Amino acid sequence: MNKLNYEGKIFKTNNYGDVVVTKYVDSSKVHIRFIETGYEATAEINQIKKGNVKDRLVATVRGVGVLGDEPACVNGKHLKEYLLWQAMLKRCYDPEYCSKHPTYNDCCVSENFKYYPYFKSWCFEQIGFKQTGWELDKDILVRGNKVYSEDTCVFIPQEINKLFNRQNKNQTEYPTGVHYDKREGKFHSHLSVSGGRIRLGRFNSVDAAFQAYKQAKEDQIKVVANKWKEQIDERAYKALMSYRVESLIDSNSIAPTTKVIER
Repeated sequence: MNKLNYEGKIFKTNNYGDVVVTKYVDSSKVHIRFIETGYEATAEINQIKKGNVKDRLVATVRGVGVLGDEPACVNGKHLKEYLLWQAMLKRCYDPEYCSKHPTYNDCCVSENFKYYPYFKSWCFEQIGFKQTGWELDKDILVRGNKVYSEDTCVFIPQEINKLFNRQNKNQTEYPTGVHYDKREGKFHSHLSVSGGRIRLGRFNSVDAAFQAYKQAKEDQIKVVANKWKEQIDERAYKALMSYRVESLIDSNSIAPTTKVIER
């Protein structure tokens, strides 16, 4: 078949609908356009005939992520930005992952971030992206945030991210940083620091123990924030310096208790 026989001809693909040949290049290559999305590419004629061409504007990652024309791998190795992007989509749209990590229930990704080329470009503009061990965070800039987007995400060192891990994940009756000693009949307050614990004291009430933890935790956050002040995004620094550990009364507990609201 020659140029006249190819241009304008429609072919079916295995998974991406129909494509139309828009321009004949030579006996092995042509330009094509996917009819459904308008995505254009150059393809080999033999692959078109087999239906093996791919529409890179179709959401193929977790059902929502669009790869576009940006490569996910170089020399057989996945790029850092792709791994971040793929992991972000997994946290939000993988049912099995969300069932094991319920804190990600109801989390989602902005339309811009669903498009890999946009996410990649955004990453390269961010402070800390090229630093080893820094992590993508969605909670520091906007408290309680559930949406990954360019307005809510920032890169931070692991040391900062670990500040917001709950200290007693399996404990529900008492707030973070507080436990009850039945033998003494006292409430103990403690702060996690570098994998260890600092005891803050023994108290007669949950609230008193929690207030000791609250003050120590907020002071700890400020110390770490100032340590990284010259390296992290200014928005992250301001958010850390104004961070407050909040509490509420848990009506489902045996007795009124204070509960920490943290990331």
